[in-house]
Parts: sequence; structure tokens; C-alpha cells
Amino acid sequence: MVIYLRSGGKLRDRLKPDVDIYTRKVEVEGTPTLKEILEQLGIPDGLVAFAFADGKVRRLNYRPAEGDVVTLQPPVSGG
Repeated sequence: MVIYLRSGGKLRDRLKPDVDIYTRKVEVEGTPTLKEILEQLGIPDGLVAFAFADGKVRRLNYRPAEGDVVTLQPPVSGG
């Protein structure tokens, strides 16, 4: 199954985009959760506050479907 993960900022650097400057194409076996996919990519789940897919906010227990584009939102920080 192929999905696409998108992000900006420092999380984008960890994501290592390959489709464009924000997007990485990811091939996974079965129907893993978003958390499991992030683990496979070596991205700590603490770097993702939530995800956005199919027009809805998703948690890390979301199971993407074939062809999904999932936007990862890092925790808000600043000062």
C-alpha cells in the first residue's frame, strides 16, 4: 500500500520528503496505524501533535488507506 505523508518545519526535515519539498511517498505492508508508520520511519510520535486526512483531524491510531495524503502537524511552540 502507498500513502503520502506531508509536513513542514523541523518535522519535514525528519520526514525526508522525496515527492516534493513537503511530501514523502511511503510504501507499507498491511494496514498499520499512523503511529506504527512513523516508528518504521524513525520519527518519534512526540513530534506529531495530530494529523489531517480526508478533511478530518486524525489521531495517531488512524489507519491510512491506499493513496491517502496525510498531513502531519507538529506540536505548537514559540515564545
